[in-house]
Amino acid sequence: MTVIPDYRGYRIEVEAVASGFRWNATVTIRRIRSRDPSHVDIVTCLKLTPELAETAGETWARRWIDVQLNDGPE
Repeated sequence: MTVIPDYRGYRIEVEAVASGFRWNATVTIRRIRSRDPSHVDIVTCLKLTPELAETAGETWARRWIDVQLNDGPE
């Protein structure tokens, strides 16, 4: 499990999940100092190792946060 305690006001938790012989990632994103519910999503990345799946999940989560803050690519 990978935890990023503070990325632009959000906490990111990424956990690798086995899917057959490959790995996906479960991502939990929670706004810091807020009572809003967490956003949980499964990132289908089908990586060969859990470490690669967690890295892909972390990248996905950072992009999701950027888009939510309207700072995503245009």
